[in-house]
Amino acid sequence: MEVKELQSLGNELISKIDEKQDISRTEVLTMSQLVEEFGELAKEVNRKDLRGQDFLKENLADEFADVFLQFSKLISQFNLDLEKSVLDKIEVLKKRHGLD
Repeated sequence: MEVKELQSLGNELISKIDEKQDISRTEVLTMSQLVEEFGELAKEVNRKDLRGQDFLKENLADEFADVFLQFSKLISQFNLDLEKSVLDKIEVLKKRHGLD
């Protein structure tokens, strides 16, 4: 599946959830949820250091997915193309660091 398709699928799901829960989604709400999801990801990544337990790969995958979904929703709210933005930045970084 292409990034654009994945982004679209995630955005559609979030919109349906918002509609069902009567949520009016703003960029600020999405940003807040993205930060919340990053916190949950950090908690899972830090499981070993904080609790002496190995992270659970399934939980880690779920948290990365939550971060991606909120991130892709936010970038869409600003009418940006995630795939193009990343590819453009890769080119900038290659030039900046003399990599080709």
